Amino acid sequence: MSAFIKSEEIAERLNGLYCANVITALWADAVRNRLEAQAILLLSDELKEVAMNARSAAARLADRVGDLDGAITWDPRELLANAPGDGRYELPDCSSVRSISEVGLRALEEIIAAYERFLMDGGDADPVSRLLVTELLGEEQHRRADIRAAMRVP
Repeated sequence: MSAFIKSEEIAERLNGLYCANVITALWADAVRNRLEAQAILLLSDELKEVAMNARSAAARLADRVGDLDGAITWDPRELLANAPGDGRYELPDCSSVRSISEVGLRALEEIIAAYERFLMDGGDADPVSRLLVTELLGEEQHRRADIRAAMRVP
């Protein structure tokens, strides 16, 4: 994207990030609802926090989309189509901390990549959106580091 991106294009890309966060919140809620065995003790609070943070990020993105006179996706059936990535989400083995962490980490890597693409492909055109996405990216990178440390993944 060039430095002359229209606000409609920025709003559309931010809407995709909004959709990704809504999906993340729904995924975390669904996994938390299905937790079994040791995963209940170790991940219940973590998944609740993931869902809350994703909802907060979605709300911030929705506000920015509105500031740009855009509209967020309202139809739940269109969330996957409008989110970045291949639209494939899976439910892990909800009794396995490792399985949940691996699936969550893959989804997290996808949203981090989407935030980075936004910043590389024209985030300079709108400094306010750039700042918002930079903040959200930092939060997700921190979460990724925590998951990797817990899994002992480089």
